[in-house]
Amino acid sequence: MKKLYFLFALLLSALLSQAQIFTFSGQVRDYETGETLIGANVLVKQGLGTITTPDGNFSIQLTKGKYSVVVSYVGFDPVKFELNLEKDVYKLFNLKPQMIGEISVVSDVARERETPVAFSTIKPAKIEEELAARDLPLVLNSTPGVYATQQGGGDGDARVNIRGFNQSNLAIMLDGVPVNDMENGWVYWSNWFGLDLVTRSMQVQRGLSASKLTIPSVGGTMNIITKGIETNRETRFKQEIDGDGKSRSSLSFTSGKLKNGWGFTLAGSYKGGDGYVDETWTKAWFYYAKIDKRVGNHIISFSAMGAPQEHGQRYYKRAIATYDSAYAVSLGVDIFPTYTNLGDKYNQNWGYLERWTGSIIDTIFHPAMPNVATKFIYDTTHVEKERLHYKYNQYHKPMFNLRDFWTINDKLYVSNILYLSLGQGGGSSTASSLNDSNLDEFGQINWQNIYNNNRTVNNIDATYSETLFKAGNYRVMNVNEHIWYGLLSTANYKQNNNLTWSGGIDLRSYKGNHYQKIIDLLGADYAIDIDDANQESPVKKVGDKIYFHDNAWVNWAGLFGQVEYTSGCWSLFGNLSAAETGYKKIDLFKLPTDSLRESGWLYKTSLTIKGGANYNINEQSNLFMNTGFLSKARSSNNIYNGYLAKFRTNTENEKIYAFELGYSFHNPIFAFNLNAYYTYWNGKPMNNMYFKDDEGDDLVGYINGINELHQGIELDFIYKIHPKLQFQGLVSIGDWTYQSIADSVACYNADNQTQFVKYASFNATGIHVGDAAQTQFMGQLRFEPIKNLYISAQYIYFDRYYADFTPTLMDESSSISSSTDPIDSWKIPAYGLMDLNMGYGFKVQKSRIDIRFSMTNVLNTLYISDATNNDQYIYSTFPTDRGYEASTSSVFLGLGRRFNTSVSISF
Repeated sequence: MKKLYFLFALLLSALLSQAQIFTFSGQVRDYETGETLIGANVLVKQGLGTITTPDGNFSIQLTKGKYSVVVSYVGFDPVKFELNLEKDVYKLFNLKPQMIGEISVVSDVARERETPVAFSTIKPAKIEEELAARDLPLVLNSTPGVYATQQGGGDGDARVNIRGFNQSNLAIMLDGVPVNDMENGWVYWSNWFGLDLVTRSMQVQRGLSASKLTIPSVGGTMNIITKGIETNRETRFKQEIDGDGKSRSSLSFTSGKLKNGWGFTLAGSYKGGDGYVDETWTKAWFYYAKIDKRVGNHIISFSAMGAPQEHGQRYYKRAIATYDSAYAVSLGVDIFPTYTNLGDKYNQNWGYLERWTGSIIDTIFHPAMPNVATKFIYDTTHVEKERLHYKYNQYHKPMFNLRDFWTINDKLYVSNILYLSLGQGGGSSTASSLNDSNLDEFGQINWQNIYNNNRTVNNIDATYSETLFKAGNYRVMNVNEHIWYGLLSTANYKQNNNLTWSGGIDLRSYKGNHYQKIIDLLGADYAIDIDDANQESPVKKVGDKIYFHDNAWVNWAGLFGQVEYTSGCWSLFGNLSAAETGYKKIDLFKLPTDSLRESGWLYKTSLTIKGGANYNINEQSNLFMNTGFLSKARSSNNIYNGYLAKFRTNTENEKIYAFELGYSFHNPIFAFNLNAYYTYWNGKPMNNMYFKDDEGDDLVGYINGINELHQGIELDFIYKIHPKLQFQGLVSIGDWTYQSIADSVACYNADNQTQFVKYASFNATGIHVGDAAQTQFMGQLRFEPIKNLYISAQYIYFDRYYADFTPTLMDESSSISSSTDPIDSWKIPAYGLMDLNMGYGFKVQKSRIDIRFSMTNVLNTLYISDATNNDQYIYSTFPTDRGYEASTSSVFLGLGRRFNTSVSISF
């Protein structure tokens, strides 16, 4: 009997062993973009398999054993995988398109477990859930090392900073084409309103990035990829409205690939209304059209897009007490400006004006001089009252692309992109700057006083007219028109399964036309301009150019080459690129014989050398490193002396040295990325240092080169607590400091532009780089209780944030001197922001309706988002005996609690 029990137990054990159940799970992605593929087939054996969910995941229960797995998706090469299932297995599948796409050749999208750079991919679903009608960079604050703010609160006025480098030192790419301004490297996000409608993916690569081009990616690269022929067919309408009354209506259509090889993507949007900050209204349109056609081995594409807009701005920072004196006192402020407690929505850049439309009904004459009028009396029965803005922006920058992607054979691919950008518009101001003395009792611009003064007897100048009024001050528009065209040609040769070569040319030509024109004489009849030596008369009317007018050229010719090698667990790349940049300026207000009329051409060579390696330790872990050197030609504002067509005496290249090391771990439940970076910036120019010489003349100074060290660690992770509940987080800790001691400052006289060197002690060693938070924490909990219903709460904390460093005091009272330890820039109070997002989607017949709600800054936290230390314009008399502290800093307060609701229907 005992033997029988023993045999039974042995047999049962064997059967249980044979019937062991394990889980085979994973995710299927597009190799080129990293997008998850919905509905991909995962076939384990005949009649047994599954398809991927909307987030590209799959999971299947199998008994212990060996299986031949085939993963397939329409338009992609299938992948075969031999599975030996002895435990739970997670596998990531990257399917390659059957024809290699232009994204892979041109857009330099980084890929997990292959590209050795630190990157984060922001998918359209995240943009949909979290953007909440804000500027596109604001969704990036949940990315390690990124700090983005709305600055003054104007629509489209956002800025983004990565690892302590502002966006003029980041490369912003749209479908592989660089869009940073050719003169100053900046990106004006108001010109790119509406891109979220057609964004297929957005990727932030931190550090020198994987781009082949010689671009200013000191801090990182943003790649924005738009939808096209490879996207599924969809028509979509969306309506949004926020708590301030601003609304947006959007319509988009993507045809996908049609049977005859055509494909269309069309989109349009309009937004209008008021912003959170007073008088930051907006009116903006967006249009986008893309036509794709497959012709044999070619995919030919034409696209056109633009965002004509105008919006009110809060342009200047103010003293903290101007917004909230109690908050200022809590930060140690003990001196106060003229205006206090005006609230976080306060904007000084507007005011009321009543224009007199009636005629003069009486004249008061001087009692001792009967023929001399001293005052005019107007008929005030007809008065037009209006809100008038000191600072508003209007611009339109249409962009056109013509592309040909040619598959010569299964090894060689060539992409050619011709592009054209036309810019027209500018920002308003006044001929003479306005300050607190020009404000009324409520802290708004006293336009009425300026208007009234322009229409007094004292403003009749018999030299030009005995009856017309000469303007004392008036409104102007600083105009920046440009024409920018280029050719980006790239060849990609896959020598074998291991080795790929790529290279090409990057040609660009840019011409900017800059001038100031009169838009409103504020009651006067004319203005006088003595700056234009070519004019027939100094008398100027509305629409005339005044003060300055110049043309500036930037020409660019670049060559680039890259080699990529993959073998087993290894992926390596090496890149060498160079560019020649030419600068030229003509001052059209100078006589042809004036030596300062034309600068001639100045050429500077940029060079990039970088490389990296990735090693896949196993199916879950990989290790990468990259290093590089960048010799960067200066932007135009660091080449010329002020507005004049005259080069600075020292325009050496900026040099950047970088090294990075990273580790990644991924499994179905938990994944994280950890990386450390080191970037040394040698020779960064520092501008706009204003002071006086011994004779009292105004001088403008700049340091030709100051050094910076940016180093830090970054961690981001995701933990799937439950299939319906996940937690994401990040930690980013930077240490960004200046590393320089200078004994001289290059200067030029503000009037005659005479250049010389002023000897002044300047020690910035150890001072923290400002303009972005050096410590960043984020936690986000996302719960999806039922299918298509989500609730997401996010908390972001910023600390060790220093005011933007501007050394304007160059004398013994300066806080910075080589004879003492330098005093650090003012440290802005740490703050945390909570955002809430929720939404529900459901189907009605063949349509899908999505309802979303977002609340930003849920706790209505009072915080400082931007600050500049040592700002001499925030008090009528600046306290020069103070150091870098809250009292001497000008700030923008961040935006308070806001709401956004949207409804969309797609079919």
